[in-house]
Amino acid sequence: MFLLKGRTILIFTLLLVGLSSCRSRKESILQKKYSPEQLKQDATLFRDVVLKMHPVIGIYKPRAYYEGLFDQFIGQIKDSLTEKEFRFKLKMLAEGFLCGHTEVIASRRSFREMGRLRQNFSPFIFVPIGEKVYMLASASKKQDSILKKGIEVTRINGVEVDSMLRHCKRFLTSDGYNTSSKDYYVMLGFNVYYQSIFGRPDTFEVEAKTETGMKTQRYPALKVRSLPPVPLGPKDDSLFVRYKKAAMKYRYLDKGKQTMLLKIDKFSHRKDAKAYRRLFRKMRMNKTSNLVLDLRGNGGGSLANSYRLLSYLVNEEVPQTLSTGIRRYPYRKYTGGDMWFRFTRVVYKLIGEKKTVHDTDYFTYRIKPRKKNHFNGRVLVLINGGSFSASSLVSAYLYYKGRAQFIGTETGGTREGCNAGITPYYVLPNTHLKARIPAFRIVHDVDQRITGRGVMPDYPIRYGITDILQKRDLELMKAKELLNIE
Repeated sequence: MFLLKGRTILIFTLLLVGLSSCRSRKESILQKKYSPEQLKQDATLFRDVVLKMHPVIGIYKPRAYYEGLFDQFIGQIKDSLTEKEFRFKLKMLAEGFLCGHTEVIASRRSFREMGRLRQNFSPFIFVPIGEKVYMLASASKKQDSILKKGIEVTRINGVEVDSMLRHCKRFLTSDGYNTSSKDYYVMLGFNVYYQSIFGRPDTFEVEAKTETGMKTQRYPALKVRSLPPVPLGPKDDSLFVRYKKAAMKYRYLDKGKQTMLLKIDKFSHRKDAKAYRRLFRKMRMNKTSNLVLDLRGNGGGSLANSYRLLSYLVNEEVPQTLSTGIRRYPYRKYTGGDMWFRFTRVVYKLIGEKKTVHDTDYFTYRIKPRKKNHFNGRVLVLINGGSFSASSLVSAYLYYKGRAQFIGTETGGTREGCNAGITPYYVLPNTHLKARIPAFRIVHDVDQRITGRGVMPDYPIRYGITDILQKRDLELMKAKELLNIE
């Protein structure tokens, strides 16, 4: 986003004043309304692309289910809507696809315009835990309030918080019938979500539980471009050794170097092979017997990276399959990357095995255990609702092959696989919204039963507001307990 500063802002403002109010309204993308005909055209393209290429069809629901969703949605478009209003409706439609990789995001021009605006936010930062909401921090140090850290909030601007949480989750997609990913992302983004959905008044009114009963606090909004980061989780550990390009870091949890903690933030496309060689060689040389693999908040990334990690941990060869029902992208006028998609098909055919059943191509790659520096010790994996896509793949293979125990909450991705591989964005012709639609089905061949649920922890962890305020790491504490590390 580009920001205008100093004298440039003054000149630009004077120019804007000279324009007519009609022209100003026309140039505001955020306020522009699109006719029902335009919206139906966009929705029809979205429908046609999904029905032609989306690999989720037939996994959790039959094709008729998705056709019915679109027929009902398009039939209900009768009024003009802004891009934001239409995007919210499309997001709720996409939530019914049962695919966490499907998304509808704002147009590029809307992002640019929003980046220049100061918007109303609540100066108090809230954190949801389960169906409850608590005050976590204040973005304004001058606020004198009954809203102390840790206090439970029951209403915000007249809306009960449990209803607010349920409504926010309708705008988030997830794999299958999984709910942990929605809980995780609402927890992280609640302070933006509820204000975007329920409005940004000049004054906020909050009802909270105090020691003397229910009390209400009114306070002015904070007008900023964005809120500061939510202070969740323990402070960063200075003892970590980082491989920044590989998006991972490690440290030993004991003086004898018997237990390594490896935190992988995402499955990066860069420098992971070199990082893994160093890490697993180090564990072999130090005769490390335990590995704590932290995949919390890891939203996925490179499949090749996840295969490489598994090759150091699995004890036998395991297959992993990608399937697709298309050979080229449909409606290529509205998207890019078709050449990359076809190239990927060729690569998987070369490195794996291809077979075709009816109109679907299956590409199976075999993950083989590494002989050099293979790790045969105990593995504990830390997981939560943010462990998605490639993280769920790694978790599922370690789980079904009996190579690890799991601590935390259910993974955000399902244990049988997901829809990903390559996820092109289609730009809708009128609103210019960007619809992300997967091209491949990622099949976890270790267990192909359709459950719609993630990998479940052997040791479930549940946080309370006190744990969050005191920045406890309950999953790591449990891992240390199991490994007898003080």
